[in-house]
Amino acid sequence: MLLALHLACTAAPSGESAEPADTAPEDTGGDTALDTGDTADTGQLEDLGLRLGVPSYAHPSSEDWPRFVAGAAATGGFVIINPNSGPGGVVDAAYVTAVVEAQAQRAIVIGYVATTYGDKTAGQVDTEIGRYVDWYGVDGIFFDEVAPDCATWASFYASRAGTVDSLLGHDAWIVYNPGVITCAEYLTAADVLVVAEGPRHQLLEWAAASWMADYPPERFAYLSYEVPSQYLGETLAAVVAQGVGFVYATDSKLPNPWLQTPTYWDAEVAAVEAN
Repeated sequence: MLLALHLACTAAPSGESAEPADTAPEDTGGDTALDTGDTADTGQLEDLGLRLGVPSYAHPSSEDWPRFVAGAAATGGFVIINPNSGPGGVVDAAYVTAVVEAQAQRAIVIGYVATTYGDKTAGQVDTEIGRYVDWYGVDGIFFDEVAPDCATWASFYASRAGTVDSLLGHDAWIVYNPGVITCAEYLTAADVLVVAEGPRHQLLEWAAASWMADYPPERFAYLSYEVPSQYLGETLAAVVAQGVGFVYATDSKLPNPWLQTPTYWDAEVAAVEAN
């Protein structure tokens, strides 16, 4: 998950949330592992066509916020806003201004909603979606803590995606974050699926599932923290090799690695920037 404080192709279906299905999820085994060599050269990555998907949980008043936005805008990527583990109970005026300014730079801005792996009710999730739309004018929603059993939960999340589409239209950005590989059924409603999230040392053997090859890279995202600077280039190259189009890597650590830009942020933006 992207921590409590804590990524447009397919139109999402609408409808009411469904009871869990009886069928089991698809096999999510991977095919090939990431290269874990010791050298990195970000210069060779400038033409890879990656985009940044940024968990930008710094407050707009911080010096990190405009840097997050500039990086996302430069690469055609998105930033995730998270005022208070979600939209919070009252409007934060700083975010209202920050979203407008970010969109003016052509950064895509999406709002963070934790679904607590299906424990949060449909009504609670929809209320948070509505607040992001009404208060902050976001371009879409980032659903965090998505239940990994997509065969059981696909209908529930598709209905929540339908709420987003009903409020923002079918151009809205809808990102699911189970943080692991699940199954293709989630992509019937989500535009982007986060298929990996965690510290670098836990993702060394991560590999794409075979079914992912049926989709373009921009349908998938990879988020990693505790990535030392010497492994940045290697990490980005491995993400591309696995067919993933959105990425964010940082050398920040727990308890919340998403609050500040990485020490190598300028190099990462330069390496990811689409041409």
